[in-house]
Amino acid sequence: MGKRVNLEIHPERAKKVAKVLVKRLEKGGIFSFKELPDDEIKKVPLKDREKLIAVLSLVTALDYMRDAKKLWESAVEALKDKELQWIFSPKEVVKRGRNELKKALLKHRIAMRKDKDTDIWWNISQTIAGEFGGSFLSFFDSFNYMVDETYRKIDDKKWHEKFPNLSGRKIFPHWIRILKEKVEDLPFENVGKLPIPVDVHVTRATFTTGCITGSYRAKSITATVRKLVIKVWDEALKDEGIPPVSMFRPLWLLSKHGCHYRKNGDCPKREECPVRHFCVSGKVVVSASHVEIDTSL
Repeated sequence: MGKRVNLEIHPERAKKVAKVLVKRLEKGGIFSFKELPDDEIKKVPLKDREKLIAVLSLVTALDYMRDAKKLWESAVEALKDKELQWIFSPKEVVKRGRNELKKALLKHRIAMRKDKDTDIWWNISQTIAGEFGGSFLSFFDSFNYMVDETYRKIDDKKWHEKFPNLSGRKIFPHWIRILKEKVEDLPFENVGKLPIPVDVHVTRATFTTGCITGSYRAKSITATVRKLVIKVWDEALKDEGIPPVSMFRPLWLLSKHGCHYRKNGDCPKREECPVRHFCVSGKVVVSASHVEIDTSL
């Protein structure tokens, strides 16, 4: 836990930041970048809607504590490998068994933690194959595509075991964001009620733009910080027609290609930054192992 908590959210400021970033993303991108690591999957066009959803879902479940770009590059390699097509079919995964799945996931390094990653893929495949006829669409249909209710209902121990990672508070909205962006005509309802997926980049960009200010120190992105990041974007966007999950892309790009280079309060990317007028002075250090904030407006 943080040794000292003295943080304040600024929803009105966040609203202004969101409007600028969304507009810039639509035009030329953030620092001329528009794509996220998961956009790598577009290199292999999939006409089979059910398979596309299975690919996006299973790969997203492994998107934790690792280089996301390398993960999605590995997924692309696996999709190009005709001998491995079966790993994206939950029924076929169950038919072939866990040991064969483990070998297959290691071939193109989709699995980095060979046992844990295999278990995640295996458990999700078992659930989809055994309870939903092998169809992720049937899973969503069972919840009438109400993603806010799905998010709430599967956030318990039983579902965490059936859907490891995908049922988590960070990855579930991240999963829905990916599906919404990459699968046409998915009839999701109430996407706007999902929280923004909070990772290192979203957190860093939220602090550097002064949407949250104050003093705080911790060894990681704690529940305290995560809740405040979610709260500031929820309050900022509630009447703007911008789902909080859709802010993941511009904030991630802002941090990855801009705020990431900030050091000792100075950012070499400031002149190119679309929200440079919101950039706060002071200390903003956000990584997987260290968070230190000392800023004010």
